[in-house]
Amino acid sequence: MRDESLVELGRLLKSLAGKPVVCVRYGRWPVRGAAGDGPAGLAEQVHELVAEIHPPGAEAPDGARIEAALVPLTAEAAVEAMTALAADDLVRPRHALKDREVARDAVTRIVHILGPTASWWTNQRGGGWDPVTGFTFDGVVAGGNGAYFVVLLQVGED
Repeated sequence: MRDESLVELGRLLKSLAGKPVVCVRYGRWPVRGAAGDGPAGLAEQVHELVAEIHPPGAEAPDGARIEAALVPLTAEAAVEAMTALAADDLVRPRHALKDREVARDAVTRIVHILGPTASWWTNQRGGGWDPVTGFTFDGVVAGGNGAYFVVLLQVGED
């Protein structure tokens, strides 16, 4: 993957962000293949993002707890989950954060850039989730292909 792809990943992810509700992180793995295709390395990246936005006074989950919360997704399921997190408010489900089709286009491009070898993980299970932050609600999708990673996290309070 060329540096232009990393720039494109950044542009696409930033188009999905809407702080303080939807936050993103992306980058290059420090060493090619370093935990990029499993939950441990991605949990570390989720933890770094959570540390940046964590509410004062709330207990932040450690990396091991975040890793335990992550379950694998197919690329198709990652598109659906990441689109929902970027476009739909977890706290107020009928409140749109972004145009769903615009979000889906960006997410589809992100998944395509990372390619078929990427692995995808989320903390969402059916209608519930295992928390990865100290916020009341959170949802995360993280993916990596051994060279690059992406994280999209939505948080909310009721």
